[in-house]
Amino acid sequence: MQGKILSTQLIIGDDGKLYEYDKNDVVNLDGKDLAVLTDSQVDFVSFDDRVAKSIYIINENVNVSGILSADRISFARLSALWGLGLEFFSCIPDIGHIGLIIGIVGFVLYSMAIYSVSKAAASKSLFKNYIKAVIIGFLGVFFFVLANSEHVSIGTSVIAVLLLCAIIALIVVIYFYKIHAELARLSGSSLFLWAFWIYTVSVLLYFVFGIFTGFAGFITFAGFAVSIIVLVPLFVAWWRFGKVEKR
Repeated sequence: MQGKILSTQLIIGDDGKLYEYDKNDVVNLDGKDLAVLTDSQVDFVSFDDRVAKSIYIINENVNVSGILSADRISFARLSALWGLGLEFFSCIPDIGHIGLIIGIVGFVLYSMAIYSVSKAAASKSLFKNYIKAVIIGFLGVFFFVLANSEHVSIGTSVIAVLLLCAIIALIVVIYFYKIHAELARLSGSSLFLWAFWIYTVSVLLYFVFGIFTGFAGFITFAGFAVSIIVLVPLFVAWWRFGKVEKR
């Protein structure tokens, strides 16, 4: 029977029926990415009404948009891995302004990764939510620094600023959940959600200890340790990110 490749998992036969298949059953794939071969004509054998076997591509059609998506994902994965690596080094205590510069470069690279994934997946929300989280997060840092500065008197003003910081932190957590949930859905990896929950718990603990204790050395060490813990699942998730699971 002949038909046409609809996706990396489905073929539509000339009889109008949909057949599932595994790429290992494509005899003459020759290492090509199925994501760029949609609409290619194939000849196959079906032993029931659902599964295609012994598939031969008889008229190859190269999907340009599929190639662009694959390139974007490869670029996103590389940018994210470099960005996370630089973020890790920027968290090392006592490296001064060099750490700040490294952190900024890592942030830019990671932002580029998020943007590339959103383009590859044609997502209208991923990068938008990321930008909102970043802007609101910077506001939270500003107010937190303000609350601990000598320009804010002890009392009602400090409590008000800290309450505002807590509200901002909650908003950022909500946006971060949306971002990591979409990354988990698009990549098919739950590690993105694991990273989010670790991040959420760490921010809560860091916030509480940072306000109610004076153990500056402990806070610095805890921030570095938590950064490592959060980066591990994120690094593995991006390393495995090979294609966008559009659902």
